[in-house]
Amino acid sequence: MFTLLKLNNVKVDELKSDSKIAVESYYITDFKTATRPYEGHYLHSAVAVNPVQHNLQYYAGDFVVYVNQKTNRFIVETLEPQATDSYFNWNFFDSILDMKEHYSAYVFEDTAAELLKNNPELKNKLDAKKAADADFAKNGAAQLDFVYKNSDYYEKTHNRYPVARLVTDVKLDLK
Repeated sequence: MFTLLKLNNVKVDELKSDSKIAVESYYITDFKTATRPYEGHYLHSAVAVNPVQHNLQYYAGDFVVYVNQKTNRFIVETLEPQATDSYFNWNFFDSILDMKEHYSAYVFEDTAAELLKNNPELKNKLDAKKAADADFAKNGAAQLDFVYKNSDYYEKTHNRYPVARLVTDVKLDLK
């Protein structure tokens, strides 16, 4: 992907050293995928995202692209996941959609019960969802999945778009 950016005259820098950086990243919350390929890709569309601000660990060699350059429009059109011709829509980042970690229900049930006992906020959130959704209230598997996805056991990178925005004007150690 970064080769494509460079081929389109985008200036790409690299971090010299490992750094924890305040960024805004997107979590893909919904999208549609074409049922037939176009130019060898099953294009995504109608992408919905949830922006989250947090401090993420980055490593020496990770790439940084600033948008204050002549190729700004190209950068935005390819790196913003909701853009029509984004790299996400062309399937460059489909691996983020795969959940690599999961749980076995018979093992996680005891853990979930302990989580709910020790975390009143999570229990209230679960109870509110059960009160608002009758089908969910009858579905033990969905409730267990809800507890898992709202716990520290859930894979933090699942559906997290691998391109983030700098939140503040920070001096980075670049090559």
